[in-house]
Amino acid sequence: MIIWLIISAVVVIVSLVLMQNQANLSQAPGVFPRLKRFLSTHQAELSRNPALPELLSPHINQPAADLFAKLPAIVEALGWQISQTDPEQYRLQAVVTTALFKFKDDVEITVKTEGDGSYLLARSRSRVGRADFAANSKHLQLLAKQLRNADQ
Repeated sequence: MIIWLIISAVVVIVSLVLMQNQANLSQAPGVFPRLKRFLSTHQAELSRNPALPELLSPHINQPAADLFAKLPAIVEALGWQISQTDPEQYRLQAVVTTALFKFKDDVEITVKTEGDGSYLLARSRSRVGRADFAANSKHLQLLAKQLRNADQ
């Protein structure tokens, strides 16, 4: 009886954490592939060909140099700490500190030119653990949302 109670509590806690981290379990590629990803990896990537649809890097109607100039303000508005910038390569590195356990996640962002605009390549990676429970995906979704808002 107690073992079932413990298992149930773990399932509820994991489910709540995944929901908080915007795991989007009902979206493609489906519940089980998403669970496998979020419970067995500690990184996520924002790209033009993402593993998950919500991690598609949006096209921004600004030249790469202009977007990169705005990037520090966007990152700081998210509450992230900038650790390094490379203006020549349009690259920025930041550290995200998680709210509850104060884990540190590293985010690497590179602005790329696309036609008359630009887009980002970004990776978020946990420093600790083998599973991120969708935390890194959430970081990148928030970044993409801020980018879309800045483009309007």
